[in-house]
Amino acid sequence: MAAACAMLLFVAGALIFRSSQPSPDPGEGRWVQAAEELTDYDVTLKLLPDSREISITERIAFRNCTGEALRDLVLRTWLNAFQSEDTSPAAAEELYDACYPDGFSPGYLTIHDVQWNGEQRPYAFNDAAQTVLRVDIPPLPDGEAGEMTLRCVAKIPVCAHRTGVVDQTYQLGNVIPQVPLYQAHAWRTDEYVPIGDPFVSPCANYSVRVYLPEEYVPACSAALERNADGSWYGKIQAARDVALCVSPNYVMASGRAGNTPVYAYALSREGARRAMEDARKAIETFTSLYGDFPYPSLSVCSVDFPFGGMEYSGLVMIGQTYFLDTWKDTLELTVAHETAHQWFYGLVGSDQVNAPWQDEALCQYAMLRYVRARYGQSSFDSLKYYQVDAPMMERIPGSLTPGSPIDYFGSLTDYSAIVYGRGAALLLALEEMLPQGIDAFLAAYADRFAYQFVSRAEFESFLNTWAGADCSPLLLDYLDTAH
Repeated sequence: MAAACAMLLFVAGALIFRSSQPSPDPGEGRWVQAAEELTDYDVTLKLLPDSREISITERIAFRNCTGEALRDLVLRTWLNAFQSEDTSPAAAEELYDACYPDGFSPGYLTIHDVQWNGEQRPYAFNDAAQTVLRVDIPPLPDGEAGEMTLRCVAKIPVCAHRTGVVDQTYQLGNVIPQVPLYQAHAWRTDEYVPIGDPFVSPCANYSVRVYLPEEYVPACSAALERNADGSWYGKIQAARDVALCVSPNYVMASGRAGNTPVYAYALSREGARRAMEDARKAIETFTSLYGDFPYPSLSVCSVDFPFGGMEYSGLVMIGQTYFLDTWKDTLELTVAHETAHQWFYGLVGSDQVNAPWQDEALCQYAMLRYVRARYGQSSFDSLKYYQVDAPMMERIPGSLTPGSPIDYFGSLTDYSAIVYGRGAALLLALEEMLPQGIDAFLAAYADRFAYQFVSRAEFESFLNTWAGADCSPLLLDYLDTAH
């Protein structure tokens, strides 16, 4: 899962509450051009807090761009992993007490209807956790399109995780069923493991309508506005996913980073104001380093979970402990790390299962770069010692390396130290090696692969071309060699 920033924190990524703020101009931003050939999702959600349920109606206008004919379509139904202690990512021994302080609480999807082009289609789950919903469809040639309609009800667990409800705050990450990446002639069907972010998603366009009780304040990846019927509606284009956080206890603060609206939702006005300012500063810093912010707006949401933060397109979740006055420096660093994911995860996608360093190490370096830009070299050196130098000096068990896939890791501590800390050491080495520095490379990387999926091989190839030299031995040493 997305890890954190200060002192080996663990990070796990908002709908936007609007009153009088103007909507972002949908004609602005390069996401509009990127959106033209993408799958379109039209999602309607209705929260039923008395039963902890959300009714979901989802229409997916899918265009087959796989290069081959398809006879099935897969949806990742991640919420189903929470239905059993055997499969829940929150039920791992390391997390259980923090995520389920009152005992296990199941979460799951109940499927009511699946149609393709208006006709009922057979479907079945293909994994024990029921997170892989495979729908049979008539042969769909490459380049052709069709529409799937799914109606289901989500039961939200009482769970302090990226998905769950705690004290009336609904943390709704990875709840909306989603078409995964199609790669090497197959759909990605990775297991929902408790460490890391096993979500490998192509960009898509989302229209979201949300019905809530009057007292609930919504935050979402899509910028929401209130309609006359009381519903909330918004759109986000070229997004990896859509997440929501809703609570009757939220206080919202708003600001701008250049042309980008920034919103923060917390349990206190001061906490919301502080998080909004931190996000605004992070966007300004990273825009100057890596290019324009990739989405119309950003929301930062306070949630209750045992991680530092979790990123989604246009929204980040931050652990509510960090909103306390005594944690304000950690809040700033965590917000910076998660905001960096809007570039390195959102804008440029990578294999978070088999190469988690490719977004986490880049964002950890970006967080360090933020500190140097904002607070100078001395602060950078001090934080670098804890975040990078100390992990490089630790004794690491077995043959774990920053290039290891997420299912190799047995603890969040090892994952954070190796993927974040030791992974960021690679970026610092490249900073010294590249004639124009690593920032110029990352800006070019973000521009070249905007809204695409980039393999490690493609990363290395682009790096070698940019450097005018073979950097593969350096990557092999830092990513694949146990020290």
